[in-house]
Parts: sequence; C-alpha cells; structure tokens
Amino acid sequence: MNKLKFNNGRFRILQLSDIQEIANTNPDTINLTREIIAVAQPDLIVLTGDQIKGYGVTMQKGDAKTNAALTLNNILAPIKESGVPFTAVFGNHDVFGDADADFQWNIYKLYDNFLGENYDFDCLPVYDEYDNMKFCVYCFDSGLKIKGKYFPVKDELVNNYKAKRDSLYNENGKYIPSLAFQHIPPADIYDCFDKVSKNTKGAYQGANSFKENYFALPSYAKNDRSFMGENAASPDEKGTQVEAFKEKGDVLGLFFGHDHNNSFVVKNGNLDLGYTQGLGFNIYGPGKNRGGRVFDIYENTPDKYETFTITANDLESFRLERPVKEFIYTHSPSSISEGVKLAKKVLTAAGIATATALAVKYIIK
Repeated sequence: MNKLKFNNGRFRILQLSDIQEIANTNPDTINLTREIIAVAQPDLIVLTGDQIKGYGVTMQKGDAKTNAALTLNNILAPIKESGVPFTAVFGNHDVFGDADADFQWNIYKLYDNFLGENYDFDCLPVYDEYDNMKFCVYCFDSGLKIKGKYFPVKDELVNNYKAKRDSLYNENGKYIPSLAFQHIPPADIYDCFDKVSKNTKGAYQGANSFKENYFALPSYAKNDRSFMGENAASPDEKGTQVEAFKEKGDVLGLFFGHDHNNSFVVKNGNLDLGYTQGLGFNIYGPGKNRGGRVFDIYENTPDKYETFTITANDLESFRLERPVKEFIYTHSPSSISEGVKLAKKVLTAAGIATATALAVKYIIK
C-alpha cells in the first residue's frame, strides 16, 4: 500500500462506527456501507469500534473465531471492493470468547488495503506530493467495560502519543496537525454540555457518576444535521488524554462512536470532541439517520478541517431490505435504564387505557 497523500490538495477521511454485525450479516448494513463509500469517495476509512456484535446470541453459538472471521469478512467486503485504504480500532463489543484482539487484528491484516500497525495506539501520516508530512491520524484503543465501568484511555497510550507528537516535531520542525479516533468518548465531554433541568427539551440524564444532573447540547452545536438522542456513556473519571491533546494544539479533534443515537461536535477549549452515529442495522440506532462522518483536510491549511455526515436519508438509491427489523431496532432502548423508562411509559399508557375503558364502561352502564 502506498503512502497516504493529499489528492488535488484535499485529503478526505470517512469514519464509520458501531457496525455491530453478526455472521448472518444484515444486507442493509452492507448496502449502506457500500453507498456511503461511493458517495464520499474517501482517501482513508477509519472504523471506530464495535464492528462486531460480540455479545449477540448467534455469535455465542459455535466457534467464536469462525463467527468473528465470517462477520469481519462480510462487513469488510464493500471496503475491499472500494480499494480505499482503511484502519480500525476496537470497541467494547468486538472481542468475545476466543476471538481476541490479536486474532481479529490478524484478519484485518489480510486485506491489502489495511494500514493499521498496532491496535492499541497508531499514527498514520499523510504526505503532500513532495513527501512532506502535512497531517496525521491517531488511533486509540479506548478499552473494554470492566465490572460495569468504562475507564479513561490508558496513560501509557497517552504517553505514546506525546512521544510520537514530539518526535514528529523534531523531524519536521513543527507540530503536525492531526485528528484522533477511538470508540468510547472521554468523560471530558460532559464539560461541553449545558447543565439543564430535567424537563428541558432535549435533556438527557447523565450516565453513572454524572447521573445526578441532566445535560443538553449547547446552542452552537445544534444544526439541522446534529442530534443528541441519548446520554454519553463515558468513563466516570477524566483521564490525561484530552489535556495532552490541548497542550500543543496539534490534535484538532477527537472523534468517537459508542452511543449510536448521537451525532454532533462540541468544543473543549481548543479541541473538538465529536460523535459519529451508528451505521449498523442489526442494533439500536437513529433510524435512517444511520450513517458515517466525513472529514476534509486541505493541504494549504492542514490546521483546519471541515466535517459533515452522510446518512441513509441522504441516499435516494438506498432501499431497506429488512424494514421490519430496522423499525424494531430503531425503536429499541439504547440501554437498560432507557428500557426501564420505556417500560414505565408503556405500563402507564396501558394503565390509562384500562382506566379509560372502565370509566367508559361504567358511564355506558
């Protein structure tokens, strides 16, 4: 695979997240992936975790390695067909049974257009036509859920980033503008939200250590493409990653997935923190707002970038093959707590309906 380079002065990244597929892969997921790639025409694809629905019932049957290999080969087919270079990070649902990270990483490495070197921390340089490094793409492993908790990105990986950042400075005489990708959002994202009352439109109760408060998107982050459809399932505590990014200002933004119903960009000082919505149709998601996020970096101004999303709604040629399954998953709760809320609403509605029916029956009598 040749070096990543600017193409006519522009370098385009396509982020796809939360595919969450199984060996019996939903054709809607594959078709949407194929169509988004065709429209975006990216120079690099970054898969930001939960490519596999490792906890799925069918994935737990039989041999885990066989199921993982089948799933990966299915979801990577449109990326292979495109020939676009790609890399990946793991999410909290990818690794399961005997299908560990090393096994899955070796499957990725079988693809000629795969560029990943290490799954815990990686740096992909982007060059101009004269082989001068102009931009960098960092990838981080944001870890697993352990005993019901998420944890910040490990200090070891943050130190790896700092060492790489500084070595690039020594080699190039300047800090290299970059974007960073991982699966789980940092706890720092809660600093970017408006703290609001429970009854505020668009408010969501914080997760875990943030559950005492309700949060909403700040006005500057609201537009006709952004949406916040659930809380941020982040670690309880802040790590050192975000502050490390802000030290030199080389990392322009950190982007992630994990919470499928979120798609927006907020500011944490001079650093953008951004969600990309879920892509897969075999898991809960934002209806036909499932999709991917595009990033455009320009050779003459690599310290700036533009981003937008491409969704199923944007694609006139996209047609669902499994609309019933899409409807069910779109209306499924995003978590146990959301499921409890939904159940309460259903029971309340059922109670009201029953009471109304009895009252009508009494009046008629």
